[in-house]
Amino acid sequence: MQILIFSIYTLFFTAAHAQENTLQASQASIKIAELSESELLKQAKSLKYSDIPLSIELANKALKLSNDNNNLNKSAQAHTLLGKLTEKNNNITQSIKHFYQASLIYKRLGDQREQIKSSLYYANVFFTAKRYDEANKIIDELLLVAQEYGDELYIAKTLVIKGNGYYQQEHYNDAIVQFSNAMTYLSGESKATKKQLAQTYKKIAQSYKRLKDKKQTVSFYKKTLAIYTELDDKKSIANNLHNLSTAERNQGNYVIALDYSMRALEIHEQIDDPEGRAKALLGTGIIYRHIGRYEKSLNYVHEAHLYYKAVNNISAMLNTSNQMGFVYTRLKKFQQARSFYQLTIDLPEEKVEPKDLATALREMAVIDLNSGNYASAMMMAKKSHNIYKELNEKSKCSITARIIGNIYYAQDNETQDRATQNGRTQKGLTQHNLDQNNHARAIAYYEESLALATEIGHKTYQAKALTYLGRAFLTDNIDKAVELLKKSLKLSTEIDYKSQKLDAYNLLRKAEKIRGNVSESLRYAEKEISLTRVIQRERENDELILAKANLHSYKIEMELESLKEKAKLDQLELTKKNSEIAIAEQAGLIAELELTKNQYASIALASLLAICLSAVVFIYRKFSNSKKRNKELNYLAARDPLTNCYNRRILFDFINRDFANPERLGEYCIILVDIDHFKAVNDTYGHSMGDSVLREVAAILQASVRKNDIVARFGGEEFCIVLPSASQDQAMRIAEAMRLEVENSQFDDIKTTCSFGVSSIKFNAKDPTELIDQADIALFKSKSSGRNLVTLWDKTL
Repeated sequence: MQILIFSIYTLFFTAAHAQENTLQASQASIKIAELSESELLKQAKSLKYSDIPLSIELANKALKLSNDNNNLNKSAQAHTLLGKLTEKNNNITQSIKHFYQASLIYKRLGDQREQIKSSLYYANVFFTAKRYDEANKIIDELLLVAQEYGDELYIAKTLVIKGNGYYQQEHYNDAIVQFSNAMTYLSGESKATKKQLAQTYKKIAQSYKRLKDKKQTVSFYKKTLAIYTELDDKKSIANNLHNLSTAERNQGNYVIALDYSMRALEIHEQIDDPEGRAKALLGTGIIYRHIGRYEKSLNYVHEAHLYYKAVNNISAMLNTSNQMGFVYTRLKKFQQARSFYQLTIDLPEEKVEPKDLATALREMAVIDLNSGNYASAMMMAKKSHNIYKELNEKSKCSITARIIGNIYYAQDNETQDRATQNGRTQKGLTQHNLDQNNHARAIAYYEESLALATEIGHKTYQAKALTYLGRAFLTDNIDKAVELLKKSLKLSTEIDYKSQKLDAYNLLRKAEKIRGNVSESLRYAEKEISLTRVIQRERENDELILAKANLHSYKIEMELESLKEKAKLDQLELTKKNSEIAIAEQAGLIAELELTKNQYASIALASLLAICLSAVVFIYRKFSNSKKRNKELNYLAARDPLTNCYNRRILFDFINRDFANPERLGEYCIILVDIDHFKAVNDTYGHSMGDSVLREVAAILQASVRKNDIVARFGGEEFCIVLPSASQDQAMRIAEAMRLEVENSQFDDIKTTCSFGVSSIKFNAKDPTELIDQADIALFKSKSSGRNLVTLWDKTL
């Protein structure tokens, strides 16, 4: 974008001119006083994404000029633009005022189409401000205007906005009614109508998703996909494939979900939508986790994590960290799982989405509970519980209340065991008193969990809470325990929750045995055995389904590889055919010369020799040029074009080759480098200056390493350095030298620093991914400790 310099006496405005990229800045210097209303509005619109304050100023000048000239059409346009800009600036009062004025002017002009458009904006702002009654009143009046005007697309848009209002208020059934009414007006064949229909289908799908109607969710996402496919809108196709994948995954249809996810990723390879691709990568990683392919899951989730890290999306980055924690929990690698949850917990609270922090705390509490670290588990669970309370997340509160109850119950059992071992000594009696307190607290939290689950109508959580309560009452109120367990059994049967039914049968068998009711205890034992067999059969069936999904995932991967190989073979075949044609042409030329040799013997011979010599020279030159070009292409294929460092693919080729014989590695280190506050450099100085900083930092890193070391661009502003045969002390010295060199350098008057994370093979990394993850964690420590630091990984991180 070129710079426009607007001057009024000594005041200059700088802005990007979206429509005239190729003009020189000197040619674009125009005084604001000389611009018409149209020109001012044009400049203001071009700046609405890059410089909102300046855009507002220009739009206000256009408005004043329009009012002075009594140009009502331009006044209305200026009010509409100002409404959008002030809404972006979170100035709702001004936004409402401008949209209202625009709709009044268009009404006065008799321009119903523009009146409806500005009124839609007007109503939408009220919905954004959660002023629902006023918004609905505006929409109802507007609907009459739209129906009088007779444009079905605008009638539909009005109904969609009304549906959006219900959706915001979580009245999802009412929202579906409005969206369905809108669909009746969207039967036209225009591109705009079809696009609006697709968006409406998507809204209905999202409403059914909130209502937990999985079948209808999938149905409407499929309708959305069909329209976007017809429109050949690749970005929307990819995003809807991801939505379908998520919906099918939530139903346990992992094979179908993986198909959708892979199709989405295939489209993302063809379009520029890095955020959409990151979502698809994360979704694919979650599917792989569900089907038990944990290494594959980590690869996909980690790639999404790197993107979110590059764009500094803290919330999404922590979500991916938590997802990697889930994978390591499944693998029973609790130490690694803890390290990912700890990343979220250690960040300042203002930088973390409360729900992400609560999730990490909750999962850490479960890990600590299972490992017997009750004090830590209790602290984590209560923090998580309080956050969910503040967020009014009642279903999550029900879970954390149950976890806290389980911790108290575990402490209760532990103190009972100690008291028994001490033979009820004085110390044992003191512990028994504490035990009673823990027992009462466990019951209190189970009751809280039950109350919350009952309030929101979550029958699964109700059944669980009833079972835990029944178990807690077994020792001191057997009648109450049986009553609660029978309620749990009834509810579990109603929702066909077999594992909970099994727990209820087990505890009822024990309760009736304590009562001395042997026949009833035996009856429950028989039911328990029978249900165990059913669950085992279902588990075997589920394992078969997962195995099929697993095999299907391999099939998809093999098909993708086959397509890539076929593309390579097709290219080779084309090259071969071109060569055969060239040879055939040469043979034809020689044959023609052969036919004329008797007539022109000596001349033909001389000509033939000359042609052959020329051909040899030509072929030799073509071969030399081809060899040179291939060498250049190989070099370019291995390099990042901006920094001239190795690219990510070559980096992993090197590391995977080294790890092929791990026993021969000896000393081996990795350094991860991240330019501090790089986003601020781009935002302040522009992307071209950011690219210059990237190149110069890369040059410093390349100049600081040894001959056989590898410097690669890892992604965004992050670099990875491989140091074969380097000890951790050598790696730390190299990293520190790089840090000082960058700190003491100046890049076109820009000062910047870098943070470093170092890891060594001596820390027992089993594969390249684990070694890089260690360096990444060390780098994260450097960043969170103030940046411009070098940190060596160790297990305490």
